[in-house]
Amino acid sequence: MSGEELLYFGFCSFMLGVSIFCANVLLLKKQHRQIYWPLGLFFVAEAASSAPTILNVIATQRGMDEFIMLLAPLNLPFSMMLAPLFWLYVRGLTTEDSFSDLRYKVLHAVPAMYGLCVSVLLLILPYDVYETLEAEGTSDHALVPIIIFAIWALTILFYAQVGFYVVLIIRLLTFYNTRLKDLFSSTEHRELYWVWWISIVCGCFLIFNVANVLVQLLGVQILPTSVLEQPVIDVLVNTAVVWVLALWGFRQKPGLIRERTSDTREEQVSVVNGQKYERSALSEEQAQRLARKIRSAMQNSLLYRDPNLSLWDLSKHIGVTSNYLSQTLNETIGTNFFDYVNRWRIEDAVERIENSEETVLAIAYDVGFNSKSSFYKAFKKHVGMTPSALRNSRVSDDGKMVKVT
Repeated sequence: MSGEELLYFGFCSFMLGVSIFCANVLLLKKQHRQIYWPLGLFFVAEAASSAPTILNVIATQRGMDEFIMLLAPLNLPFSMMLAPLFWLYVRGLTTEDSFSDLRYKVLHAVPAMYGLCVSVLLLILPYDVYETLEAEGTSDHALVPIIIFAIWALTILFYAQVGFYVVLIIRLLTFYNTRLKDLFSSTEHRELYWVWWISIVCGCFLIFNVANVLVQLLGVQILPTSVLEQPVIDVLVNTAVVWVLALWGFRQKPGLIRERTSDTREEQVSVVNGQKYERSALSEEQAQRLARKIRSAMQNSLLYRDPNLSLWDLSKHIGVTSNYLSQTLNETIGTNFFDYVNRWRIEDAVERIENSEETVLAIAYDVGFNSKSSFYKAFKKHVGMTPSALRNSRVSDDGKMVKVT
């Protein structure tokens, strides 16, 4: 076995071990089972995709050629399951829907079913025909043209599928980030940056592999052939994705968990349909009265100093449904919950920075921020300068205190 083959075998073995362990743990989880099961099944599919490669290497070393023919097609249907299962997992993390609300469930399984059909076609080939097909890329057998076409179609379908689910995941993440700011005053531990990075890596990997397909189909040379034909690159990227999922998949909790109240279902329906407050009976006069209550809660009760303050906490405090509260913030006050609360925090911080000698970090934590980075980001957004610059200037050029926007 050459050094490259040994490296390839090592990466595949690592992925197989990690995938088996992760699948076992995730499929036995009781809390949020509906969310973690797709990820558990993802690791099952990954293990099933890696196992034939490892067994193939072992069989090759032992001269078990006919056994190799049986192993080669087995990973096809499982490979086609990876993208939809990862999407289902991200969907569970980022939405308030249940799996029963998923539309067109069967369609997501079609690529895997097609991969299974291609596997069956390869398995029914006689060994000598399969051997000729592997060596020369063609054969006189009647099934060979059909199989060649089916494999190329499966390859195109796989890349199209990856691209499709990357787009769906990015859409989910975009909506999720917006929804977080409607519900929470601090989002540091809920943002899914690692999912963003996986999506970007998969998108780049897709472009890289499409370049390889273009080389074979059209004879277009985009990258050096020596680079495109390195199987270690594929397995290295796959290993990195599996490792990141293993590190973060266990720890990540769904970001939109909340207490189930009587208005929960109404909110979910309105948000999902993109008609956020269409069914609301909140009048303009009621909204103005509610806006005054919100301001009073911030000014008199100093609720903004709670670093974990959520929309539901505020709604409970002032005795109104979270849907009405969100509508008032967005339509009457003209901002989301996240920016509204952080504006109060920054106003408090500005006053302390200008009138006390407290450290900036102490002020940041005292007014409700969870981290220095989130404080500086919000401060720069609302004030237009850093806390240190404000403290050094104390007063603006015209003698007036700096106003928070």
